[in-house]
This record gives sequence, structure tokens and C-alpha cells, in this order.
Amino acid sequence: MTLLRREVEANFDAFTADWKRSLPAAISALDPHRDEYLRSYGRIASLNAWRGNLLDGRISEGSLGFFGEAVNDAITAHVQARCGNWRSSLMSLRSCIENTCYCIFYKDHPVELALWELGKHRPGFSEILTYLKSHPDVAPLGNSTVTGIAMLEAEYGTLSRAVHASARGFRMSPDNQRTELWKPEVALLGQWKTREIHTMNGLNLLLITIFRELLHGAQQIGLRKALSFTISAAQFPKIKSELHVTIIAA
Repeated sequence: MTLLRREVEANFDAFTADWKRSLPAAISALDPHRDEYLRSYGRIASLNAWRGNLLDGRISEGSLGFFGEAVNDAITAHVQARCGNWRSSLMSLRSCIENTCYCIFYKDHPVELALWELGKHRPGFSEILTYLKSHPDVAPLGNSTVTGIAMLEAEYGTLSRAVHASARGFRMSPDNQRTELWKPEVALLGQWKTREIHTMNGLNLLLITIFRELLHGAQQIGLRKALSFTISAAQFPKIKSELHVTIIAA
């Protein structure tokens, strides 16, 4: 073995030992904020409730696959945030938005879904967003915030800056000499929480708008209760008046 290879292997062993030691320490440092993570888990539960209570069996398996990945993205974001890996968590939240919106698009476009499965259809997110704005269940509501579109568009832009590290505040590395995998800082937890709340709120509002006919009256009581983990009580009247959907406090 050459000297360089021995040096690389020694550095590898040291790096592996270091991150295995620092990860539990980062998790422990964030342990006192269990309630914040519990609320995060509840927001994810509201998203997952769509899959189990309404979408499964009503939309194609192919389009449902995008939603399943969106839920997985949300869970991944939660776990990464639990470790203080903020930028990677925000990247997963961005992917959660993408996959939820692709689910809605492809449930309406079976031919394009078949092409996607062949690797022949790859729309950009801006194209999907344009479609959602013109969707017959969305467009009549104009610029109302009840659709969640404006929130998602703004949040996607913010999360994109995190993905591309185009803003200093999203960077994990404090300088060009060191690499940090975890930053268990309370201030960063608060910033991350804001991003997750906006993401989950916007997605749930969009889903309510698209599927509101299946939420009227006494339909889907369990799902409408789960939505209260994300939708604030202050939003209930607007959802009721514009979408005729009653969210039930859990």
C-alpha cells in the first residue's frame, strides 16, 4: 500500500469514528426540544392521513407512488432535523413539495405518467405549478390563500436557496476549512420549524382544495381531524366558507 493510500485510510477511520461519536451528542443536545419534534411528527401524520384515508384506491398506483415518496421525504426531513442536519432536511422538504404536486399532476395525466415511467416525460416544477394554478378546482378561487398555492410557491423558492446553498444562512460549513454534519442549535431549530410549518400547511391546503368534494358533510371525519395537526384554528372559517370543508379539532 502506498503512503497516500495509507493516509487516506487513516483519515477515513478517523472521520468515521468522529461522526459516529458526534451524532449521538447532536441528538442529545436537541432532546430538550421534544415537544417541537412531536408537533412536527403530528404535521407529518396529517399528510400521511391523506394516503391511508383518501388517496389509496382512488388514484392510480403510479401517481400514488409520488405521494408515498412525498411522505417519505417529510419523515426524512424530520429525522434529519432531529440530528441538526438542517440543510439536508430543507432539501427533503423541497422534495416533499415536488412529489406531492407531481402526484396531483400525474393523477390527472395518465398518458404523461406512462411516458414518465418510460423516462420520456420530465416536467419542471414551474410547469407543474402553472398547471396547478390553472386547475379547474383551483383557478375559480383566484388568488385566495385558501388554495395553498401562494405559500407553496414562496416556500419552494426559499427551500431552493437552501438546496443550492445560495444564501449564507443555509450553509452548514462555517468556513472553507471545516465540514459540519450536525449543528444542534436552538435558533436553527426555530428557523427550520418555520419552513416545515409553511410546507405542511401549504400542501394540506392544496390537497383540501383539490379533493374538497370528498370532504364535504360527514365524509372523512378521521382525515379532517388529522388535518388539525397542521391547519390552525384561525384558518378553519376561511376553509369552511370558501371550500365548504369543516376541519375538526383533534
